[in-house]
Amino acid sequence: MGFIIRYVKIALFGATGLLGWAVGQAVWRRRHELLPFSCGGSEDLKAIGKVEPLPIEDDERLTRTLFDKWPDAIVNCSAISSPSSVDLDPSGSFRVNVTATARLAEIAAHLGARFIHLSTDMVFDGRESPYRSTDLPNPLSEYGRQKLEAEKKVLAATEENLVVLRITLLNGNSPGGNRSPHERILHGLAEGNPPTLFEDEFRQPSSSDNVADAILELIERPNLNGLFHWAGADEISRYELGLRILERFGFEPWRIPRASLAEKTKNAGERPSRLTFELKPLAGKLKTRPASLEEQLDGLMVPDRLYGWYRENADDPSRYVPRF
Repeated sequence: MGFIIRYVKIALFGATGLLGWAVGQAVWRRRHELLPFSCGGSEDLKAIGKVEPLPIEDDERLTRTLFDKWPDAIVNCSAISSPSSVDLDPSGSFRVNVTATARLAEIAAHLGARFIHLSTDMVFDGRESPYRSTDLPNPLSEYGRQKLEAEKKVLAATEENLVVLRITLLNGNSPGGNRSPHERILHGLAEGNPPTLFEDEFRQPSSSDNVADAILELIERPNLNGLFHWAGADEISRYELGLRILERFGFEPWRIPRASLAEKTKNAGERPSRLTFELKPLAGKLKTRPASLEEQLDGLMVPDRLYGWYRENADDPSRYVPRF
């Protein structure tokens, strides 16, 4: 099994995001020391506490802070992760997704800190699924191109003590209640503008909590280094995932519209139709197992601010029992 690190100081970037929040909680569960950072920070983030504001593109502050704290590991969940946001400001996104990420990897190498960088299935074009980590990327979007460039720079920063982990569409509960697929669907229903989902766009969704557990295990397993893939256990279309989310919360299926990606892309440019991963190389080495879709759905919660609306508007509110 290799040497297991019993206690480490972990600097976490992007701590207020969907995955970063899950990683922060996993750090506490496994009794490591957490140094959480995000662009805007937070005075008291639920289940984590104070998050220090530190944009990763602020090179001077980034360098000074990390050399002062001297962490044993650095986890980078910070990114401009919305493809549409990247398209609106590609140069600004590049500074975060590529330039600052490469600098973070360089600092980690100088500190001798283990570096875990999160990448995406969007580095592939969706034509040859399931993908292995050795398959040739071909991103279709500017977001995918930036994440691929970041991977190259991170992997060039050092030959050891780092992991680039490509992940897929994330299910889970975000601290703001507005980041994951089920949260966006519920907000869309509440606002009378549910998202249109494609019945021919297939993904292999993962759970933010499950990915966080895999990340923590990778921190504790310094013998595992390089580029890996991680996802959930099941493939599903975006539309079918939406239906499963509606079912989980007691809404009728007619409440979300469906469409065809193939028809949309005739006039709107290409986006990957099927992105799935071959998981055996990493799944065979970790104790953490890929989460089934059923397990992922079971952990989803109605955001606090929508709970009153939910009780009044769900077709069958008895399907969901809140966890306090």
